[in-house]
Amino acid sequence: MFLFLLLIPFRSVSAGVPEVSAAVSFSAALFSADGRPLRRYAGKDGLFREPVQIERISPWVILATLAAEDKRFFEHGGVDIKAVARAVAQNIKSGHTVSGASTITQQLYRAYNPGPHTFRRKAAEAFSAVRIEKKYSKEEILQAYLNMIPYGNNIAGIQAAAITYFGVSAAELSLSQAAALAGIPRAPALYNPVLRPESFEKRRQQILQKMLSAGYIDEENYRVAVLEKPEIKGASQPFYAPHFSNWVLSKLNRSPEWNSGIVITTLVPEIQEAARVALKNNVQRLEKKHHVTGGAVIVLDNRTGGVLAWVGSRDFFDSKNSGQIDGVRALRQPGSALKPFLYGLAFSKGHSPADFISDEPLYGSDGYTPQNYDRNNHGMVRLREALACSYNIPAVRLAEETGAESFLEILHAFGFESLRREGSYYGAGLALGNGEVTLLELAAAYAALARGGIWQPVIFEKGKAASAGRRVLDERSSFLVNSVLSDNQARAAAFGTDSPMHMPFTIAAKTGTSKDYRDNWCVGYTPEWTVAVWTGNFDGSPMRRISGITGAAPVMREIAMRLHSMYGSSEFVPPEGIVEREICALGGLSGTSEADDSCQARITEYFNSTFNVPPQGQLPERVEGGARAHRPDFPKDNDIFKIDPSYPLQSQALRFRAPRGIGSPVWYLDGRKISGDLWVLAEGEHSLYFVYRGLKSLSIKFRVVR
Repeated sequence: MFLFLLLIPFRSVSAGVPEVSAAVSFSAALFSADGRPLRRYAGKDGLFREPVQIERISPWVILATLAAEDKRFFEHGGVDIKAVARAVAQNIKSGHTVSGASTITQQLYRAYNPGPHTFRRKAAEAFSAVRIEKKYSKEEILQAYLNMIPYGNNIAGIQAAAITYFGVSAAELSLSQAAALAGIPRAPALYNPVLRPESFEKRRQQILQKMLSAGYIDEENYRVAVLEKPEIKGASQPFYAPHFSNWVLSKLNRSPEWNSGIVITTLVPEIQEAARVALKNNVQRLEKKHHVTGGAVIVLDNRTGGVLAWVGSRDFFDSKNSGQIDGVRALRQPGSALKPFLYGLAFSKGHSPADFISDEPLYGSDGYTPQNYDRNNHGMVRLREALACSYNIPAVRLAEETGAESFLEILHAFGFESLRREGSYYGAGLALGNGEVTLLELAAAYAALARGGIWQPVIFEKGKAASAGRRVLDERSSFLVNSVLSDNQARAAAFGTDSPMHMPFTIAAKTGTSKDYRDNWCVGYTPEWTVAVWTGNFDGSPMRRISGITGAAPVMREIAMRLHSMYGSSEFVPPEGIVEREICALGGLSGTSEADDSCQARITEYFNSTFNVPPQGQLPERVEGGARAHRPDFPKDNDIFKIDPSYPLQSQALRFRAPRGIGSPVWYLDGRKISGDLWVLAEGEHSLYFVYRGLKSLSIKFRVVR
């Protein structure tokens, strides 16, 4: 077993050898989900170093290193007596030091314990080298050496040198590249490939000649390698998704299980770039007219909680507009973006989207008088329209009803840890966003709604198992919120039918605008992914009369369209216990009167079967011939089908059929949408329903046996 790189942090080769005591500090290397380098952070010693095992190092590197530094490495026991004798003779002849005789093992000790080049020091190196050789194998010593030695430009170790200078791993280095790197450690400043390319090239050729003389390569390999002058890519470190990378490093540094090394993140460069471009272009569009200079975007994979994109500002290097501030983690007032969680709380306590609430002027006992964004009052409105249109007065009334403490409690459950004051401090104004939250918290909270009320922590490491999460809102109430926020018709009165939140696929969306137009927000989500956007100014100055629908929503739309094209999206499926009823739009204040023949204005609404549901009646579908209950026409409820073993299974299928008058519904088998209406038999109990024009049929059950 190779001890040095199987353990992180890098352990001294002298475990048990007291002369070698310093520990190696590896740097952190972050990569995107597809392997693109994002950032490398220097270790505590200020050097960029990445661990690599000896079997993952090109054999050319080992041969070139032996030729350059210690060609009798596998023959001596830590001190090369022949080399020492030769060096002494040369130094006596010249009258000063012209040649050294340090072996790789001695150099390794010196790397761990730097000090002056005195005779006493040399003796200590020789003594320690012998002890190291007795404790460790040659392969272990060579591996430690190749991970420890400097290669110039704050780079140490062959892996970091290969990646930085040539853009390949240590395993992929060619003979010519290996010889070039092997020549640097003797004098990193003299043979610096960036600052002194002529000396670097001359040294490369010297190493190739040494390899030929030592018999490590033949004449043909030598001629080819000499002619192949490796192209140096430079010594600059990758710098991509800087705000995300800084966040990842901060998380890693707080983790007791992590010390250093390579991390493959969840970031997807295509989505990151789409988010970056969308934000930059939109801010530029709004800057002059509306005084918008900043913004931020985060995109989450709802299944895992993984970050797909993280844009902390429109330009990290824009010092004029504080580009290095991370807008994803900055505390800002969310405006109406917290309302969905208030309505989710109300739905969990028995309200339904069909309930009426007053949007008449409200005068609080403390003198607080909320106003709607459009400065109008809309009389009695249903909760569906109140939330979809983001009316302020109904939200404050609802917050007063549920209580500020209860509202704050559910916000804490949804992960809003930034709201650290007591409920009495915020009061009902919390419904309008008078606290401060981060875009990261907001995205994670909306992703929880998308999961049906399950909150999960945001993660950054690819392949890490998704957290089981915690339930923060029941599934039925979450669905009702998702149903409202994905209802384009319900929000039409405030945003029109063709707003940026209306897309050619089902998406739930909510905007927010804080007081004095200091912050714009928009979150869009499907069951698969969540996009959260903030626009504003990092210096806190107000924008000029621009709301979330104009400031942040266009960015969300552009990114959501890209996500849909890459990953697709699905609809929010009603969970068990959600029932649908056709009711009269002008029903009583409860909003739960059953539709009858005398009602001229009918609407269909979802209800939680646990609470007030209109009297049991028909579950209608609007088709020719009027409104009536519908369920699949074939198969029938409780049908049983048998698989015939004498025929191929693929030829045994059911073609689902809807009642006459219903065009091409979308079929759901066992809660999952299927493609088309043809289904190959599968043994077991099954449930089936269809959705047509946004309305769900009754379910039937059937069984398939062998």
